[in-house]
Amino acid sequence: MHVASAATGHHSRTQSDGTIFLGFYDRVTSSIKIEPMAQQQAATVTPEPTSGFFEADGIKLHYLDWGGDSDKHTFLLLHGGAAHVHWWDSVAPLLVSYGRVIALDFRGHGRSGWAEPPHYGPSWYTNDVKAMINHLGVRVILVGHSMGGAVAQWVGTLYPELIEAMILIDAPNGPPPLMRRLMWRWRRRARGIPRPELKSFDDIKRKFRLSPPETYLSKSDLERLARMGSIQLENGNWAFRLDPRTRAWRKVEGRTHKPKIKKLAMPVLILRGAQSTLIGARSSLRMHRKIRESVYREIPRAYHHVPLDNPSDTADAIIEFVNNRL
Repeated sequence: MHVASAATGHHSRTQSDGTIFLGFYDRVTSSIKIEPMAQQQAATVTPEPTSGFFEADGIKLHYLDWGGDSDKHTFLLLHGGAAHVHWWDSVAPLLVSYGRVIALDFRGHGRSGWAEPPHYGPSWYTNDVKAMINHLGVRVILVGHSMGGAVAQWVGTLYPELIEAMILIDAPNGPPPLMRRLMWRWRRRARGIPRPELKSFDDIKRKFRLSPPETYLSKSDLERLARMGSIQLENGNWAFRLDPRTRAWRKVEGRTHKPKIKKLAMPVLILRGAQSTLIGARSSLRMHRKIRESVYREIPRAYHHVPLDNPSDTADAIIEFVNNRL
């Protein structure tokens, strides 16, 4: 096992507190920021991503494809709860020189279809990732943030033959700490209700918040993410691109067990935001000790929303890991 540290990134801090608060498995998590260096590098290595769809379990699932050479590697990026593929807009272009880069919208999220009946939660998301990898026809480097990192752990323990390596970004082994779940409980009273409709995009901007709220992102970054995660309906109203029933998956599916991460035999990189209030260093180091082939790093100037708070250092850590271990 290896422990390392990362270089410092440069961002200005903006804090916000919440109107829309979603839990670990159903959280609005971050915004989109490409720093000048990232913009320059992305412009030279890749065009704009293209949208694609495939069907899994009768549901049309959406993904973004930034291109790249799959003969090198294929990166499959998994967002957190209540997020979507554009959570990776800052990081993905920086990885294209090292392989093909694809981000998946989980069922009920972004532009992917909604499940009828509402089958959501870890087991269904795990099946969707497996279907995506089979659709690609290659082993992947699985990169997951928050809920996406938890799903990656289930995929890696159940289907190790599909995974070349794994990167877990501010993701716990199982649910978040008890005190954090208790803090969220009162905020989930409306989960499972029909999708709320708002009168204008200005209302969307006012309602959209991160949880946990700490971030280095600017107001304009947050507004762009709100726009990418919302849609104007045929009646003229606006809504978030999210099936609210994803937030009630425990009512339908019941409890689930933690992924047995001691079984993970592929190379694993564990990244934690140095200022994360959701995932503590002790928890991340405990995961590091359990996973034989793991490397642990902390990304500076990043709270829980690591890929968006500090995308350049996040990409650098992934690239260094891939170059050294694969």
